Amino acid sequence: MGGGIASSGTANATNDGTTESISGNQNPPLGVLGAQTVITAGVLNQYVRAFNDGTSAACAGVLGSGGSITIGPTGNCIVVNGSEVALVLGTNGLATITLRADAIYASCTASSSPSATGTASLTNARITSTILGIETTLLNLPANPAPNTGLSIPGILSILLNSQASSEPGQIEVTALEIEALGGLLATVEVGSVACGPNAVAPPIPTIPLAGAPVALGVIAVAATGGFLLHRRQQALKG
Repeated sequence: MGGGIASSGTANATNDGTTESISGNQNPPLGVLGAQTVITAGVLNQYVRAFNDGTSAACAGVLGSGGSITIGPTGNCIVVNGSEVALVLGTNGLATITLRADAIYASCTASSSPSATGTASLTNARITSTILGIETTLLNLPANPAPNTGLSIPGILSILLNSQASSEPGQIEVTALEIEALGGLLATVEVGSVACGPNAVAPPIPTIPLAGAPVALGVIAVAATGGFLLHRRQQALKG
């Protein structure tokens, strides 16, 4: 096992109760993934928001060329699908193994109540095998998988959909798709990783503070993070 790691980096959003601050690249170009050969066409999207009311939202994933992801005023993930995107995972014997989809993305929201939720969406996603120009579908992936859905293609790939974890109330981390190579010269990838919360509301600061009153009555910790693709080349020579 060996090789490198490629990532889109992260976009982060925070809010002090009055002003939203966003850092990182919300529409990273494919070039950020360097010389990797898994994805050569398509769109990387990671979009984050942190609102004044103590809520936050994040969406991240991969879409076909022409696709886009934004977040609506209520924190909902708005997706416009593009053309099909292909992630060439590598070879297993004589077969080229490919992940195909119109869109694969994760989303999350968090509030100060505290609460947090997350989902994963896979549109027309499937794993295919191509030998001598003939493509066969090995596995169709569910469009809206339940949290922590595990699937496999024996001897080839182990797949986890809608991976969810939470370290405390009001906080959640979600990854739409994780693929681990079991054999062949295949890549291990993570697609669409997001994190939201924990959040806390900061009460508004009066323009002219009352005598003896603190200027700041609270601290806000609204945060949302989006990330995209982690790629490691597997050198295992099995199967």
